[in-house]
Amino acid sequence: MLVVDDDYLVRRGFISMMPWKDHGLEVVGEAGNGRKALEFLQERPVDLVVTDLAMPVMTGIELMRQAKERFPDVHAVVLTFHQDFDLIQEALRLGALDYITKVELEDERMDDVLRRISRRLREAIAAKALRSEAAEEAVSMRKLQEVGERWAAPDWVTSDCAFREALEETARLRLSAAQTERLFYVAAERWKRLYGSRSVLESPPGGREWSEWERWLACVRADVRSFIDPQPYSAEVKASILRAVDYIKHGMQGELLLPEVAKRVHMSRSYFSRCFRDIVGKTFNEYVREVRVEHAKVLLRQTNKTIGWVATQSGYPNEKYFCKVFRELTGVLPSEYRKREKPVASL
Repeated sequence: MLVVDDDYLVRRGFISMMPWKDHGLEVVGEAGNGRKALEFLQERPVDLVVTDLAMPVMTGIELMRQAKERFPDVHAVVLTFHQDFDLIQEALRLGALDYITKVELEDERMDDVLRRISRRLREAIAAKALRSEAAEEAVSMRKLQEVGERWAAPDWVTSDCAFREALEETARLRLSAAQTERLFYVAAERWKRLYGSRSVLESPPGGREWSEWERWLACVRADVRSFIDPQPYSAEVKASILRAVDYIKHGMQGELLLPEVAKRVHMSRSYFSRCFRDIVGKTFNEYVREVRVEHAKVLLRQTNKTIGWVATQSGYPNEKYFCKVFRELTGVLPSEYRKREKPVASL
């Protein structure tokens, strides 16, 4: 700790009379005004500054204000030999942990004073450490979310540069084995919706070494590209179509119109229609219908909701039309599908 007071005799007496070591404290410096104290802190940071308030050159209040900006890890306690409550209140607003008055020292309550200050200092340091850990965790979570979004986008499949950047960005995070597994479990579920339940997606490494995940990601990429690379289109066009597929998967409950989806991926209507059919293997409308019906199948198997509710959740607000489309693609009505596929609960 650093003791700051413009009266040399008061300063020396205060330093010599207090049982600092009994409370885990050590005086490592002293200063006669705020400016000298800042110079000391610049050379040798400390945990605690005990400062008088009324001093020439630079007051204790100004010292606290500047120290708070320049040395945020330093805490302060006010040393006051007069009851100037306005100054004390200002010091407390600036973050002072406590204040020591002349009366307390005259009454030989030094142990009580130091015990209180020591406790508050430990509490302040612990609280700051918790806030720092929380802030670091928040930053880590944000970075994890950002890299997750990068893997969710289709660019890493179609672009060598995007794939390399995604690998490098993920490696820089130095994720734990559990974090890495969670990241790519979520990503793989999304890839299944985009590219189908491919066998390579069912066997992630689950190991602790990042190199294992790199090899797995390369295999996933090669497998996905095996069915889109034969098409004579640029990587940019293929990435746009994959983004359209992703948008369809996540927007199936709303209205999906080819011109709007084409505009969303920055392609003309006619060119988008042709590219979509060639790359996906189905027309835009056929693919939308299949996605919606597959989603409806899941809801019919896993819920007891009405057919009307299932229709709406699958993007068909008209139940009658939904039943017609469902029957065209599956050969049965939704109610018949549910009876056939949903397991009967045991009694």
